[in-house]
This record gives sequence, structure tokens and C-alpha cells, in this order.
Amino acid sequence: MKETLINNIKYYQDYILFLLVVLAGIFIKIYNAVLKGKKPTLSFILAEGIISFFVAISVYALFDQFLHCNRMFTYMVCAWGGFKSTLFHDKLEELISTIFESLRISIKSKRI
Repeated sequence: MKETLINNIKYYQDYILFLLVVLAGIFIKIYNAVLKGKKPTLSFILAEGIISFFVAISVYALFDQFLHCNRMFTYMVCAWGGFKSTLFHDKLEELISTIFESLRISIKSKRI
């Protein structure tokens, strides 16, 4: 029983480490946004978390699966990628705003 538990922990160790490093990058990103005056609403935290996680997964796929880099280096680059995903978040927010603005104008002019 004890050996099975230890083997399971070793099996999930990489996943847990990856999750902890990515979460650290997300929390640092949110902390810096709060320092700059951004209000930490639930939607803001969820959006940052989701975008950062998907950027980190993409970075992981590139560095681990294609470039075969060291595991810890890959995790650190994932955290950095999640931390620096503001560009993706801003562009996604801009795209969504543009779509909703276009829909609002179309509904107002009744062209739909």
C-alpha cells in the first residue's frame, strides 16, 4: 500500500511541479496588475488564469516535445510564457470587444 502511494506520487510529480510553476507565474502576473491599479475581479483572474495556462501548455509542447530541453528549464519558460501572456490577453480582449461592437452596431441599424 505504501509503495503504491509513493509510486503514484512519483508518477504525478511532474504534473504537480508544472502546475505549481505555472500557478506561480499566474499569481505574479495578477499581483503586478494589481500593483498597476487593475481591480482584481473574478472575471479578470479567471481570464488571466485561462490565457496563461494555455500559453504555458503551448510553450511546454514546444520546449519539451520538440526541442527536448531540460524539464526544469521547460517549466520555468512555461511560467515566463504565462507571465508574459498579456499581449495575447490584450489582443483577445480587443478582438472580443470589436466583435461585440460590430454586433451592437448591426442590431442598432437592424441589418442582421
